[in-house]
This record gives sequence, C-alpha cells and structure tokens, in this order.
Amino acid sequence: MDDAGPLPQRLLASCALPHAWADLPAWTVLDTDFGVLTPFLHCWHTWQTDARRPRMLHYVGMLSPAQAHDLQALAQQAAHTAPHWQPLTDALAAASAGLGTGQHRILLAQGQLSLTLCIGDTTALLAEQNFLAHTLWVHGTDILWDKWRIKALARCSQRGAHLVLDRAAPEAPDGLAEAGFVEVEAENTSLRARFQPRWSLGARDQVPPAIAPQRCTVLGAGISGASVAYALARRGWQVTVLDQHAAAAGGASGLPAGLVVPHISADDSPRSRMSRVGARLMQQHAKTLLRDGMDWQASGVQEQDFEQGSTRWHAHGAWVRPGQLVRAWLKHPGIRCVYGAQVTDLQQREAVWQLIGPDGNTWAESELVVLANATGCVPLMLHPSHVHFLGDGLAQRLEFLHAVHGTVSYAAHRSLPSAAHWPQHPVNGHGNFLPQIPLDNGMAWLAGSTFEPDRIPEQAGHRLAPLAEQHRANAQRLCELLPAVGAELAAAFAAGEVQHWSATRCVTHDRLPLVGPLQDVPEGSRPSLWIHAGMGARGLTFSALGAELLVARLAGEPWPLENSLARSLDVRRPKRRRN
Repeated sequence: MDDAGPLPQRLLASCALPHAWADLPAWTVLDTDFGVLTPFLHCWHTWQTDARRPRMLHYVGMLSPAQAHDLQALAQQAAHTAPHWQPLTDALAAASAGLGTGQHRILLAQGQLSLTLCIGDTTALLAEQNFLAHTLWVHGTDILWDKWRIKALARCSQRGAHLVLDRAAPEAPDGLAEAGFVEVEAENTSLRARFQPRWSLGARDQVPPAIAPQRCTVLGAGISGASVAYALARRGWQVTVLDQHAAAAGGASGLPAGLVVPHISADDSPRSRMSRVGARLMQQHAKTLLRDGMDWQASGVQEQDFEQGSTRWHAHGAWVRPGQLVRAWLKHPGIRCVYGAQVTDLQQREAVWQLIGPDGNTWAESELVVLANATGCVPLMLHPSHVHFLGDGLAQRLEFLHAVHGTVSYAAHRSLPSAAHWPQHPVNGHGNFLPQIPLDNGMAWLAGSTFEPDRIPEQAGHRLAPLAEQHRANAQRLCELLPAVGAELAAAFAAGEVQHWSATRCVTHDRLPLVGPLQDVPEGSRPSLWIHAGMGARGLTFSALGAELLVARLAGEPWPLENSLARSLDVRRPKRRRN
C-alpha cells in the first residue's frame, strides 16, 4: 500500500486512471472536497510521473472558506503523510496563500496543471461552471447528494465520465439513473457510475468537449496578444504572432513599469472581483518568468482613497515591467513572431484563415485567429470586405473600442534630490508613483499617467495636448497624491529634466476588456475568429485572466471565473453606463 493512503488510490482506480487519460491532449477532474487534498496530490503525482499523461491536467476543486483559510497547513500535513509530495505541497501553499471566497485560477507544473479553486457554497458554485469533466470525485463533504444536486453534477459531466459518489442519499441510485448515469454500483460506502444518458444532450453532443491543438494567428505582440499566444502554446498550439511594429511591446505594452493591483469598490463589483483573480494570476506568471527585483517585484501597493480620506494596503500588489513579461511569454517554443507585418486583408477558405499584407503577401495561415491588436482591429474588421465575417451586431460592438492617450513622466535618481524619505513602495490613487524601478539606464522613479480621450489612431484628425502640458498634469497629480514628493520634484519638472513615455491605450465603454468570439456559427461548430482587446490602463491585471478565459471557452476547459462574472467580459454584454 502506498503511503498516500487508500482514499486517493481508490478514487483513481475507480475511474480507470491513469490508463483512461493515456495520450489524450487534456483531462478534467472535478473534486467536490478539495480540502482533503490527498486525492489532488496523488492525482498530480500520478500525472506527473506518467509517460503517457495528457499535456494538460485541469483540476476543479470545491472547498469551504474555512478549508481555504487552512489550506497551507493542510498542505504541510499532507507532505508528512507522503514525503514525495513535499515539492507539490510547497508549490500549492505558495500559490494559494490568502485566497478569499470565489473562483481562482492557479497554474502549477509550468502551467500544464490548471487548478481552479472554487471557495464557497458547493451547490451555488457548481451552477456557475462551464466545463465537462472526465472524472468526478464527490467525497468527504457534509452535503447529502440528492437527485437535484446529482443533476448539477450531470451538467458538469461529459459522455463517458466516471463518477465516485460518497455519502449518497438513499434515493441516490434512482437519482443517478434519472440524470443519465449508468452502471451504478455500490462499493463499500460509495457509489460508482458512468455518465451515458440514452437521450440526446443537444449542443453538448454536437460540439466535441475538447478541441485538439491546431494553428492560430494572433494579431498583436503586446500584452493582450502575447498572453493569448502563451496560453495557447502551453496547450500545444502552434502560434504565429503578427505585429506591425519592429519588435514586441511596440505600443502601450512598452510602458516602462506599471502596477498590478486589484480594483476596490464599496459594492465589490464584478470589476473588483475579477481584478483580484487577474492580479493573482498575473503575479504567478511574473514569479515564474521574470527576474525578481529587476523585471518585477511583489512590493505591495499603498492606495490613497481621496473620496474617503483614507489609505489601504494591497499586500498582493506588485510592479511589473510589461515589456519584459511580453518578451518572456513570446519566447515559448510554440510561438513564432513576425514583426513589421501589416495586415490589410483577411480571407477564409475551407476553414483556414489567410492574413494578407498590402502587397498581397500572405503573412500566415491558420485555423484560428485572435484579434489582439487594440484599436487596429476596428478599421480591419469594419472594412466592407471583412465586416461579413462578424456576427450579428458585433460590428457595433467593435465601435465601443476607442483610444485613450497616456504619458508617463520619469527620471533617473542620479539627477534628482535624495529620495531616502520617499515611500519604499508604489503609491496608487489619483495617478500613481513608483519610487524605485530598475530601468535599463539605472534606478528611476515614475509618475503618471495622463488620460486623454482620443480617436482611433488609425483615423486622421486626432490631436493631443503638448508634451509640456502632459508633464504638468502628471506633476499636479503627484502633488495631490504625495505632496512632499511632488514639491521635491517640481524643480526637475520645471527644468525639463524629466523624460516621458507615451502611447495610446485601447479602452471600452465600461473599461472592461472584450473577450470572446466574433462570429455566429451553426450549432455544433466552434467560432474561429476571436478578440482579446480593450485592456485600457489595466492590462497587467486583466490580460492573463482574459487569455485564460478565451482559451477555456475555445477549448471547452474549466473557466477561470464564475459564469456570472465572465459575462462581464463577453463581447455581447449589454452596453451599460459606467459608474
């Protein structure tokens, strides 16, 4: 008997694992009592040591807030049970610190293990899911699984899925049969069954539960495009990234440094809840791919709330150099980048897209296209020869995208007064101030940013404020945010010793990204034209989250957000007035 104990072995054996997942591209497990931990750790270890394992393992775990609070301690206890789990429990404990109620995405094993933790009421969270599991472990909880809860499990099951159900109600066998489970067998205190309803499941039967990795072309090598390219490449896709600039991060993603910090609202709005998930996910990427203290730092961020006259501390805030992150994402061996590639024509022939330049040259061919080129997608897709590719009403949705110009003011420390008494961490509020950022030419401070509504840059006639006026605006915000620092730097602003970085950001009507398909397709088909754009000033918070959501929707994976939250990012969401 393995020192992991009988429960995890029994669960894997009851679901024919690891044999059942051999050579498949992905496998999805639903575990309704993640707080027990040993099934997850045993499954992870089994997958990791299996030569025929699927490329991606998706694990969805349900747990109570109390279990989430004790997760790090539970992980260490599990490591004592099976010492070979120690590296796994250490990674899990580091990634799951401080999780609150809601749904969270954690990437483990170089991103090949996608762990979705759902913290709260199990029944309510099950109703928020959009995946079809191969394996369902319903064990150890205090929930009595009656026929109504069994129907919720059936909605998360794909044909052929294996279920192990502990603590079943007396009517559970009848409930399983009514929900479409067959081969119901009792095994000690549990029931085993397989989901194979005799009736049609409609669209679930017509659309394959997973899509095999193919070719994808991503337009845009900024933070929106690179995050999607990396998410696809981790799953085995061959990705070509096209960008009109001479190098990656040539647009707004070339910001010298920016903040990863959650949005706070009195009513804990969808934006706030999504920003918490996105900020944690972005920091996972930064910790894995970037140099701590050079390209990013989990510094924490102090936020000044001018309306309330108070401050708050974001312990999970960080600064990141987005260009460094973009280049790290694009280094994946499954990604090919082509720069100086202007796309003016888009054609689809026999399910293959062709992206064509002004000289008639074909830059790329692929089965999937993701538009992540900010406002550049608007003139491309609204061209009379391309607008027919868009679904009903989606041309108007693209018109929601508009440009906002921003300028950051910055300077090296060597040209300024002593900064010993400055804040030792970034400050956010009315603008922001990053006191110590290691840029290529040395340690520097940054202040900004301006926010000038603009037309789409590709259209003629837009005008911006003079640079000196933009610097003055940043200096004024800094004086309001940190009066003492603003007073010290006033002379440097006046003497023209402050440098600038400027770019145009792509924003939507409600300051939330557009993430989703741009096509209407027949039932049983999958769209092949998608968008990931409109990050605005929160690309560092929303880009990795949007990429995970896009790929999950495309490939039939567990979503990183509850369905009710994900609707806030959908291309077809109602156009509401922003608060």
